[in-house]
Amino acid sequence: MQNSLKDRVLEAIDIVEVVGERVSLRRKGKDFIGLCPFHDDHKPSFAVSPKKQIFKCWSCGVGGDVIKFVQLRDRVDFREALATLARRAGIESKSSPEARQSAQLREQLLRTMEWACAHFRRNLRETAGGRAAFEYARRRGLSEATIEKFGVGFAAAGWDDVLRAGERTGIQRAILHQTGLIATNESGKTYDRFRNRLILPIRDGLGRGVAFGGRALDDDPAKYLNSPETVLFSKSRILYGLDAARRAIETQREAVVVEGYLDAVLLHQHGIENVVATLGTALTEAHVRLLRPLADRVLLCFDGDQAGVRAADRAVETALRGRIQVRVLVLPDGQDPADCVNEGGAAGFAKLLPSAVDALEFKWSLTLRGFAQDEPHARRAAVEDFLQFVARSSAAGGIDPLQQGLLVGRLAETLALPPATVYELLARAHGAARRAARTDSSDISETSAYDASIRGLPAGMVAAVEELFGLLVEDSNCFAWVTDDFAQAVQFCDPWRRFDGIIRVLIEESGTFTRQNAQARCDDAELCELMERCGARLRGAAATQEAFASALARLASELDLQRMGDLQGHLREADRGGNDAEQAFRSLLEMGRRQQAVLSAENRWMSTAS
Repeated sequence: MQNSLKDRVLEAIDIVEVVGERVSLRRKGKDFIGLCPFHDDHKPSFAVSPKKQIFKCWSCGVGGDVIKFVQLRDRVDFREALATLARRAGIESKSSPEARQSAQLREQLLRTMEWACAHFRRNLRETAGGRAAFEYARRRGLSEATIEKFGVGFAAAGWDDVLRAGERTGIQRAILHQTGLIATNESGKTYDRFRNRLILPIRDGLGRGVAFGGRALDDDPAKYLNSPETVLFSKSRILYGLDAARRAIETQREAVVVEGYLDAVLLHQHGIENVVATLGTALTEAHVRLLRPLADRVLLCFDGDQAGVRAADRAVETALRGRIQVRVLVLPDGQDPADCVNEGGAAGFAKLLPSAVDALEFKWSLTLRGFAQDEPHARRAAVEDFLQFVARSSAAGGIDPLQQGLLVGRLAETLALPPATVYELLARAHGAARRAARTDSSDISETSAYDASIRGLPAGMVAAVEELFGLLVEDSNCFAWVTDDFAQAVQFCDPWRRFDGIIRVLIEESGTFTRQNAQARCDDAELCELMERCGARLRGAAATQEAFASALARLASELDLQRMGDLQGHLREADRGGNDAEQAFRSLLEMGRRQQAVLSAENRWMSTAS
């Protein structure tokens, strides 16, 4: 168990980060140097290699891995240093029968995943469905060499292909369950999770298969499906393609991060090999820790639609907080990296690179876009969001004082305020960031993906929508009372829109659904967090028509406030009183009357929360 634990700790811990907490390091070539903390050093003789994950002092001779460093730093033995680092990495370190059993299970799961990789590859080559999947892959632009290199396979269309093949091989159902290859529904029927899909193995940094991604080959509404979270696999801690991209990233000292694994595969095929992909989640601090020993720079390459821009926005702060240089390339709307290289090869993608912007320029452009809106709450939200971003990133060392001063100057000019006033607002944001850090030491990028998606939306709208979703999940009969207002509101937030789509598919399939049905479709951190929030909103309240109508009324009130802002803009733009202006005035008056009849959803939520 100790050897297994040591390997897992060394894989999870970044020696540069640990040493950097004690020693002031600066980069020299591929390594970092500083003054040795273990003797009276007057010139930098202490070196840390991020590639080899070791340290060495060329003066006093001490050296070793990160465990040895902690032994010397804390003056403890190997076992205690290992336990300290295991706790830091969140790894169970007890050397007990249970821990040894857990290590054995992990090895068994890894062997099962390798078997499944081989099974899916055989399916691709040896079955009729596999030949059709192979032709689909070729139409998408994948060459035979790429299909072989990335281990692309095929999941048969039947419900029990993997299940039966595994049992013939002697693999227990319990093991297949724990790898995420099979699942069991509420009626007790066990079935293959991946069916009629092009399969791409997902490997960890050591090249071991830990999960699968599947692209639907039919009209399944879930176009892409990943393995669920397992003992081996966590989306927030794995970057697709890192095992294949590691050498190119180290050589170029830059990593390109894309959203889809097919995007990554096709870029590799066209010679752009320093590419990795996130797996349906935002870039996390764990992802940045994987890249930081290999790269000095990260290029975030995302689709140009709203979801892509939001993903880039979240990723920028995460990468900056990880103290790594960031540029952002937002592709033209409707294009993804795969389209670029399929149409124009590596040269076509290279043509887009000059349009990549520095992370702070990207964030500033989003702030200006928000500030240009007519609605006062949207403009205020844009400014507050930017100040909070600067405060959090500065506190983490991602923005230096000079950059902070330039950003304050820009914001002061935009707001027509003295710089001293903006600095005062920024100081308040710094205070809020420090308080948040004290009350919640968890990784913001991993635990607040949903919070990022609702940032800037009125609190009353968020409360009403979450309560309505909670009532729908509690009793699907509430779907009969859904109105156009609800359908409009869910478009303001990507997780709302996607969860609404899940509910509508479930209703279309069966006419009803349970909480478990909905949860089974939420293979995404944002959606899982949304479901938790929805349940908390109900606080045990019954899903009655009266409760649903009350929440709808508060949502309608919040939407009216949004429309009032729009209509006020129309009135300001009217040069003279025509029919359009008169209609806008009448609509505004009617909304104002409705507002007096309904308690603000935000006030109601705040009063019940206090």
